[in-house]
Amino acid sequence: MSDPFSDIDQEVTLEKLKNLFFKYKKVILISSITIIIVVASLIYFNYSKERKDIRLSGYLIEIISIINDDEDKAINELEKLSKLGHSGHEMLSNLLLSKIYLKKQDYSGAINHLSKINFKGSKLAPLEKLKHYFMSVAYLGMDNKNEFQKNINLLLSYGDYWSLLGHELRGHYFFSKGNMEAASKDFNKIINEQLSTSSLRQRAQEMLNNINLNYEKNS
Repeated sequence: MSDPFSDIDQEVTLEKLKNLFFKYKKVILISSITIIIVVASLIYFNYSKERKDIRLSGYLIEIISIINDDEDKAINELEKLSKLGHSGHEMLSNLLLSKIYLKKQDYSGAINHLSKINFKGSKLAPLEKLKHYFMSVAYLGMDNKNEFQKNINLLLSYGDYWSLLGHELRGHYFFSKGNMEAASKDFNKIINEQLSTSSLRQRAQEMLNNINLNYEKNS
């Protein structure tokens, strides 16, 4: 007969691990918010000056400034901006809209906007990597294995920091499925990579610690 107190303790441990998983999903999204605002602002502001389109650039920057304080208003304004017939602003608006929907955990809404973006051949092409990162986060939230794997493979193929973000997301996917061995490989990859930032290593190490705790509880 199994020890009921041991079973309860194991359930509590598993619940803590699940909570940790969702906690870090939010951390990943918060980090991506900073990335998109900085990258989109710098790249697109330069692009707009070249196009002598200062008015729309100012409009975009104003919207970015209110995203964290008034999401609903930002969504309305970005929707308007995306329909003004300017391809560059349309792409950035949809990217920013997808970021907002990811934060709200509306993954289908995020994919809807991401699917409208085609950066290839434009001066905003460097943001293609960010698009696939967002798509990976969305498909992870939707538990869409095939599309998640497709976008993760793209992130891994980019190398550098993008591949490490891919390993982090894939580690969370394996963790959510109970595949601790595969998750450990991805998080260890982050720990051992020189390009890893301290915050990325810290998140990976905490996940490894909890994976080891799970092993101990099940041994």
